[in-house]
Amino acid sequence: MSALAGILEPAAQPEDGRANFWIELPQGYFPLPLTDVESTLAAAEANLRELAPEDKRELLSAVVGTFTLLLADLEARGAAYCGLGWHTAEDGEIVPSSLVVSLQRLPERRNPRLVLGDLVTAKAEDGEHGQVDLVDLDSGPALFFESVLTLPRPRIPGEQQLAGVGSAQDAEVYQLQAVVPSGDGTRLVAIDFSTPDVAHGTQFRATMVLMANSVSFSPPPGSEEAGSAAQSISQILGGLAP
Repeated sequence: MSALAGILEPAAQPEDGRANFWIELPQGYFPLPLTDVESTLAAAEANLRELAPEDKRELLSAVVGTFTLLLADLEARGAAYCGLGWHTAEDGEIVPSSLVVSLQRLPERRNPRLVLGDLVTAKAEDGEHGQVDLVDLDSGPALFFESVLTLPRPRIPGEQQLAGVGSAQDAEVYQLQAVVPSGDGTRLVAIDFSTPDVAHGTQFRATMVLMANSVSFSPPPGSEEAGSAAQSISQILGGLAP
């Protein structure tokens, strides 16, 4: 979302508490908290520490601390949903992934195609490299951005750090982002899919297209009593399996 941050701002929750958008999520994701993050994860850590072996408690604290910072940052950036998933690929391999759905807003009405064009320019100026596709979905235009990033590998407590740069200290991550604007160009839904299993990443293109195509900025039938955006994402259109 780095290229989006410079021209967008997080969308505030409407005064009536109703959802700003609706989306259908695939099954297989475990949702992470995006409200009361610190207290929720602190309670989870306290329970897990009772079950974790003593030599793994330092690792548990490090993981919880990392998630606390990450989720708090996502909440500040307008994220409405964050989930971790495990999926079975076509060849039977188990593929881990993360999925983040966020709502952003722009200050004025504009042609949504021009908004997406500005995002492509912003990504180029931000030095982001990847495959860019502007497509027309049933709901209107959408932007897909596909890339493979090389990121520092997180340090695990007790793990010996290697000297030098690159190799085992870095990790490649496959990312596919879909951006769907509202018809008046004042709102954007960004869907970010990431997996460290680069070889299987492209198999999730169809899933991302289906999610992007399901985005709606008006309530679907039967959703008049919808609550927050996060509740709508996970419940109104089926969302996650219980």
